[in-house]
Amino acid sequence: MKAIIFAIVLDLLLPIYSWSNPTVTSVSFELTRELIIVKAAVNGREGLFILDTGVSEVILNNRYFNGRPTGDKFYNINSTEMDKEIEVIRFNIGGFEKKVVATVTDFTAMEKFTGLELFGVVGNSIFKNCELVLDYIFKKVTIYQLDKKGNRMSSKNIHKKPLDTLSFFTGRGLPFIAVNLNGQRLNMIVDSGASANVMDIRQIKRLNLGLRIQEDSLAGFGSKGVSVKSQKIDNLIVGNLTFPAMKTLFINLDHFNQRQRGSSQIIRADGLLGYEFLSNFRVAINFRKKEIYLWDRESVELQWTIANNLENQ
Repeated sequence: MKAIIFAIVLDLLLPIYSWSNPTVTSVSFELTRELIIVKAAVNGREGLFILDTGVSEVILNNRYFNGRPTGDKFYNINSTEMDKEIEVIRFNIGGFEKKVVATVTDFTAMEKFTGLELFGVVGNSIFKNCELVLDYIFKKVTIYQLDKKGNRMSSKNIHKKPLDTLSFFTGRGLPFIAVNLNGQRLNMIVDSGASANVMDIRQIKRLNLGLRIQEDSLAGFGSKGVSVKSQKIDNLIVGNLTFPAMKTLFINLDHFNQRQRGSSQIIRADGLLGYEFLSNFRVAINFRKKEIYLWDRESVELQWTIANNLENQ
């Protein structure tokens, strides 16, 4: 109980601690096993982090950080149950800094999957009231500070009109978008921390996807990965775009969806849109306007050429 009270008090106090962050911050990233890997620092210690829009918080590796017990449970995407510990940290990525409450847990399976010594995962709470741009084409992450209307405060803007604009809704800090597959609406989380698309295993029967099912594996938090079903799914419609076959993993999302029950708006996740979807674009998530913007490779490369020519004049 003391740990829970401690966490509640911190949630009230953290807004007091603020830094004058730059209006725009840009850092490079590497792709490892289809995951975005960035360098960032916790309390001045620099290490490698997965940038993951499929979690709402910062999660730290218990090999490097200690947490305070809460008496609560932490559920992995693959339904693994772990004791939840928390710690107050100062997080910095490329000069963009915030003080937050982080969860501390086991990263054994994730480190084995990536082959990296990981400090943790960066979730959406860091980018609250910002626009986060994930440029898979030029491997850049950009963070724009926004005004109260959701417009960028920086004049640095080389984006043309996006290929598509998607509205999203949130559940426990996660961005959901509605997609269509075989005439059925699905609520999918936009998840840069998923190395493949993921769907609830119930959808195999509901959507008549029983052909060409294969065995695969999925790594998450905890000490080991799990075996899952996989299949190539085509004709997924997202906004105005129809996608060719994309690798999709099928798992039971019951425990993951249980975590949504504490939110004011209960949303059941039918799955996650991960690397197979996101890597086709430059993706911008505007957390104030609740909009996602997509630019294709051709337009992004053209924008970079124009910007570089202007700088060299």
